[in-house]
Amino acid sequence: MSENSFHLVYGASGALGSAIVRRLSEEGLLVKAAVRKINDRLRSAVPSQVELLEVDVLDRQAVLESSQRAAVLYHTVNVSYQNWESFMPAALDNVLSAAKQNGANLLFPGNVYGYGRLGGKPVTEEQPLAATSKKGRIRNQLEHKIMEAQRAGKIKAVIPRFPDFYGPNVTNRIFGTIFVAALSGKKASWIGKLDVPHNLVFIDDAAKACVLLALTKKAYGNSWHVPGPGPLTGRRFIEMVFEAAGEGQPKIGVIGSGLMHLVGLGSADAREMAEMMYEFEEPLMLDGGKFSREFPDFKFTPHHEAITTTVQWFRQNPAISVA
Repeated sequence: MSENSFHLVYGASGALGSAIVRRLSEEGLLVKAAVRKINDRLRSAVPSQVELLEVDVLDRQAVLESSQRAAVLYHTVNVSYQNWESFMPAALDNVLSAAKQNGANLLFPGNVYGYGRLGGKPVTEEQPLAATSKKGRIRNQLEHKIMEAQRAGKIKAVIPRFPDFYGPNVTNRIFGTIFVAALSGKKASWIGKLDVPHNLVFIDDAAKACVLLALTKKAYGNSWHVPGPGPLTGRRFIEMVFEAAGEGQPKIGVIGSGLMHLVGLGSADAREMAEMMYEFEEPLMLDGGKFSREFPDFKFTPHHEAITTTVQWFRQNPAISVA
């Protein structure tokens, strides 16, 4: 393996970043995992052959130095919604500069925010980027900057677009709380409407797709929908989580838009989530035909198997806080 072939994951303590690190390591690739602060929990979670680096992505010099001789940069850093506007453009500028200066390829995981409302049907990558939310407009600005650099020949970049994640280390208040509730026999709540279809992707499958795209030369210069094995309703997802936890019939609650706006009066997180409620009130489905045609051997983990794996992870990590 050449000196110029390591893969560098920024945001390696997060759910997707840590899953990408594991996948790269399983593939036998040389991996470096960059985090803002190294602690004992990270050391124990990262494969022993992976080098841990302390890098603040807002420190341009640190980003430039850490990425010297890297082959691929995975920019998976995320922050609380209310900090997106100040943090995300600055962080991307630094990682983009590093990719340009050091000749590294860039993988930037995306989501569906930039599309706005999807119109109730599965959408392809040709769907117009008609964001209706502040966060969607920020995502579009970031992706536009990346693809402008790609078109100008300054970097090679690829953007996989995902629906919502669930799985090990996914501890957000939408999905993490459902698994915690199931294991304690308490009520689990879904935001929006319970009975509309919603694509969900297992975090390990998302990581596998990221690595596959990063290793495929002709994938660059494009965005790719990676939708998971098929949509579920919120009701069915919660039922499957409780079944896997051995809790039988679940108690299911709903957090509608009215309650979300009310909670938002005292919570910045809830205020930011309120503008995205349409994603849980209308069908959210991505057409993954382009990805499946290019990678016909790629298999998504069935939801029942992925949910069982996730339940086991939460059972083994009872001290993990949901945020």
